[in-house]
Amino acid sequence: MNPNQGQVEAWNGGESVHYVTHADRYDLQLASFTTALLEQASATPDDVVLDIGCGCGVTTLMAAAKARRVLGLDISTPLIEIATHRAAEAGFDNAEFIVADAQTHRFADGEFSLVMSQFGMMFFDDPEGAFENVRRSLAPGGRLSFVSWQDLQANEWLTIVSNAVAEHADVPQFGGRSGGPGMFALKRPDETIALLTAAGFTRADVAPIDTTLLLGGGGTVDDSLDFLLGMGMVRGLLGHVDGDEREQAVADVRSALADRYVPGVGVTLGAAGWLVSARS
Repeated sequence: MNPNQGQVEAWNGGESVHYVTHADRYDLQLASFTTALLEQASATPDDVVLDIGCGCGVTTLMAAAKARRVLGLDISTPLIEIATHRAAEAGFDNAEFIVADAQTHRFADGEFSLVMSQFGMMFFDDPEGAFENVRRSLAPGGRLSFVSWQDLQANEWLTIVSNAVAEHADVPQFGGRSGGPGMFALKRPDETIALLTAAGFTRADVAPIDTTLLLGGGGTVDDSLDFLLGMGMVRGLLGHVDGDEREQAVADVRSALADRYVPGVGVTLGAAGWLVSARS
């Protein structure tokens, strides 16, 4: 099996469908993380930027508005198609998108002055090799800036689901490097710093982002519930219950969302990530 084959299959299949269908809603939902990432990355007109796990391209295009050139990279063909369309529609001629795996893609040494990623660094089968490859792509003194998730229990938008499921079934533990690639693979700051240091990065730092997100970018309680139920992690959690127990768990989730609904705005919930930086 090729490296990251499981992730390639997932993000070119079922995992991509919800993102493609609701690209704009995801952008709005993650806006507070995007702002934090771009402020830290601080792209300049001299920068050549690599955006890893660029998805539908919102971070790539926001960086391209400031940088000399930006390359958006993702393993998902459907997501890259959306990103490419967005760039053409907005008239960006300094943004390029490719379908590739940052773990194994042969970048030119020192090709970039800035590497950034919004929730795209947690999915490597071989994180040590991946970060070494990323570090080689950076020029000496180049910057690395990315966002990853804190653990499930720190993210209210997911604990609403996990708590409902836990009334009927055991909820598994997620994340940490020993758990393999996935949403919470970089949930432990000490492990992330050790990983970056081993890959040759210097001045590695991890800072918390404790914020709120507007679930699904806004809408009614039922709009928000439908959006939440389509997300991969949520489908996985609800997969631990079925039949009447699943119906009750979903009803409990809806009730919790209703409690956090702001009329005319949508459902706002707590969210927590890590803002990671380092130098090559």
